Amino acid sequence: MTNVVALRRTPKVEEPERISAIVVAGSGGAASTTTTYGLATALRLGSGADVAAIDGTSDGGNLLDRTAADPIDSARAIRQLGSRMAVSTAGVVVVGHGDTTDPALVDGLLSDRHLARFHDVGPALRSRRLGPLIEAGAGIVIVAPARSEPLSRMRDGLGWQMNTYGAEVLARTIVAISHQMPDTLLDLAPIRDALAPRTAGFVEVPFDAALTQPGRLDHRRLSPAALDAWTDALDALGQITTPHTDTDETAGELA
Repeated sequence: MTNVVALRRTPKVEEPERISAIVVAGSGGAASTTTTYGLATALRLGSGADVAAIDGTSDGGNLLDRTAADPIDSARAIRQLGSRMAVSTAGVVVVGHGDTTDPALVDGLLSDRHLARFHDVGPALRSRRLGPLIEAGAGIVIVAPARSEPLSRMRDGLGWQMNTYGAEVLARTIVAISHQMPDTLLDLAPIRDALAPRTAGFVEVPFDAALTQPGRLDHRRLSPAALDAWTDALDALGQITTPHTDTDETAGELA
């Protein structure tokens, strides 16, 4: 299999190393892990930048198991992250779950190495441990499947964000709708019309059979359409300015 994967275009991100984003599930089974992987992979392939995908879930997800292809070179390893670092087939640095790791600390450690950071936090948007990242200006990618009930829960999550961090938080929130079946009977146009003007971006990630297969994810099997959708989300993240996270720090109604 060839290692070359053609992207339709380069992400519009002038300073990839400044990207810091949490990827949160609007409901269970929303594909936050594959979205984290996809965003990191699209940025790596499209820009050549150093990128990290981090398992920031509270109970430990399967990001490392699904994406790790090779051990990380000892020169690139970070002591505080121990043995839970690896590299994906596309060269993305993958950081596995740690029981006591502060997400802001991990973000700062990787920022110091000039890596873009994508944190898979699962459904834990309301967790206090994410507060420092959100308050520091991290982008928020909220993911939901293209089904009525999960979309309703996502709406509740967006409302909570506004009530907790102010309506301006929507200006750095990207909504990503994950199509987990080849066809959908749900009309997303009203949802897009309501959210697109009020958020940083609204993207639909089309069904990709490669993401549904068990075992390790390989970037060479991803569909161009899925990569293109993740690139659309990266374009929106590229407009969000995220300040450096200091490793010395302790860690309204919708229409």
